[in-house]
Amino acid sequence: MTRNLSNMCFALALSIALLMKLFAVQDELVWLAVFSVFVSAILTNLMWIRSIGIAGISGLSIVYIKLGSGSLPGTILTVITTLLLAIAVFLAIYADLSYPSKNIQGDEKQHEI
Repeated sequence: MTRNLSNMCFALALSIALLMKLFAVQDELVWLAVFSVFVSAILTNLMWIRSIGIAGISGLSIVYIKLGSGSLPGTILTVITTLLLAIAVFLAIYADLSYPSKNIQGDEKQHEI
């Protein structure tokens, strides 16, 4: 359940990053935001250490700096995307903590006679 919620947050962050295109944000910044969210989702779901997915925030911080005060809706959408990205990574970490891996020593004890 938690893993699904994490992936839904990634999808929502990706959708909001694409929504920046409607508010006259430069195409390069929109695609950088989309790329950052996409890479973060890939890293979080495929890497053994889930916290590496937080690296996508660095791309979103570049978008935030480049926007400056030029586009208020773009800035707000970037902040929301960053928050959703952080929530998604923390939910993925929590999903791994809530389901501990199988204990190898416990399996060995079951096979003893």
